[in-house]
Amino acid sequence: MSDRERLSVDAESRVSASLANDGLICGFEFGPGAANRAIELENLAVTPEALGVVWMHFNINHAGAHRWLSRNTAFPPAFRDALERHEDRSRLEPSGEGLLVVANDFAFDAAADSGEVAVLWSYATPGMLVTARSHPLRSLDRLRAAAREGLRVESGLELLAKLFEYQIEALEDLLAQANRTVNRIEDQILGGRISEQREHLGQARRLCAHLRRHFSPQRAAMRKFLAHPPAWLHQSDVMRLQRSEEDLGGLIDDASELHERVSLLQDELASRLSEQTNRNLYVLTIITAVFLPMNLITGIFGMNVAGLPGTGDAASFSFWWVMLLIAVAAVVTVLALRLRKLL
Repeated sequence: MSDRERLSVDAESRVSASLANDGLICGFEFGPGAANRAIELENLAVTPEALGVVWMHFNINHAGAHRWLSRNTAFPPAFRDALERHEDRSRLEPSGEGLLVVANDFAFDAAADSGEVAVLWSYATPGMLVTARSHPLRSLDRLRAAAREGLRVESGLELLAKLFEYQIEALEDLLAQANRTVNRIEDQILGGRISEQREHLGQARRLCAHLRRHFSPQRAAMRKFLAHPPAWLHQSDVMRLQRSEEDLGGLIDDASELHERVSLLQDELASRLSEQTNRNLYVLTIITAVFLPMNLITGIFGMNVAGLPGTGDAASFSFWWVMLLIAVAAVVTVLALRLRKLL
């Protein structure tokens, strides 16, 4: 029995399919020599033998879609269990007659953080690709657009490889944008133009750490799988996945290098800000030293004490006792500072 026949094998599947319509985000048939055709789950129950390569994309948050996926025997228990537990550990491994994939993809919402990711669950066989997500994802939306525009594939595994390629292209664009930002900030810092670079550098560093944390496990899972691929996997699919793994590894290395570069720029920025602060404090110290005698003189002549010169009460010695106390306090202060080795 083929994958597509098992997708619609009994009446319970038909009932579940009717409940999952709102949960099916999109479905496509990639027929040989014909335009791609949008399909619904009912089509699987009516004409399974007429379908070519099938791609079905679900919103796992929808109860009907979750029920249909968890009950359909076309999917191995490992895939259904991953959906049930909302597993987020990166996986790429043989399961049943296909590949079970738990990976990360970039969130679609443009208003959100450009590096925000969410989990993608998928199961691929030569005849179909089933994907599920709980949040809108950027690469899946691009794959859907490509399917509408006439993307040609010969197997569900090739469709999965295409999804990885779109993901890598999105990662390349994101890192290229971050590199341009860091280049501009580096020119500003080395040119002595210090403004609000600290915030932008912090965002770039967080992005690099974010990408490494989410995509390094995915690369490790791909490398582990490609070290011993199953015998039934076509050589062309192995080569596509291997290219994706190598490209992903190169981009993760680029993210690591950018992270180190941002760290050095943050240190340079902190050093220059410290120099700038020291210069400002030096200027304030000079100004304070210049005005200190004036403040001393105005302070002395502002004292309300008898015997102040120029007041006509020269017979009183109160003023000179006050001056003596000031001198003694100054000497004691200097001695205390020297004992503490602060001078």
